[in-house]
Amino acid sequence: MDQIILLHGLGRSSGSMRQMGRRLAAEGFSTVALGYPSRKGTIAELVAGLAPRLPAQGVLGFVGHSLGGVLAKHLMRGLPETRRGRIVQLGSPNAGTALADRVQVLLPIMGPAMAELTPGEVPDDSDLEIGAIAGTAAWRAYGLLTGIGEENDGKVTVRSAWGSAPEGRRIKLRVAHSTMMHNEAVMAATVRFLRDGMS
Repeated sequence: MDQIILLHGLGRSSGSMRQMGRRLAAEGFSTVALGYPSRKGTIAELVAGLAPRLPAQGVLGFVGHSLGGVLAKHLMRGLPETRRGRIVQLGSPNAGTALADRVQVLLPIMGPAMAELTPGEVPDDSDLEIGAIAGTAAWRAYGLLTGIGEENDGKVTVRSAWGSAPEGRRIKLRVAHSTMMHNEAVMAATVRFLRDGMS
């Protein structure tokens, strides 16, 4: 892959992916961190805003945290197949999150993309080469607030984060949603998948 595009999550900035970028650069990857107004558009609108900012040439890979991993799938499908590399998703709500149902009153603050992330079926993303990293470090008592009963990272279940990633392309680690992109084990797994296609 010629370049790796780093995409932050909802309510974050490109700075939240800085440590990941440094680690990937140290491993020989060329990275581009793209910021976007995560609270100000639907998923389709955010993708439309990001697509023209992608490098115009070369094979692209993506590392996306949370919403960023969801956007990465749409952006990858907008590329010619000859330019499609690998995607690493960090706690991405592929099948939504129960938290989206719980924060309906906050949607004017969280934005329209959050409203699209209510729980649903696991999508079929078998046309893409995705490595999915899920977290399991949620406190059990926190589930009473979030409404998430399954194994999760505090915001996204393992099932949703794994999406349709097959065995060998998915992993779960004891990390929390909000900080997983800074975790050493997560960064090491990201490097492995981008390099070898295996988790």
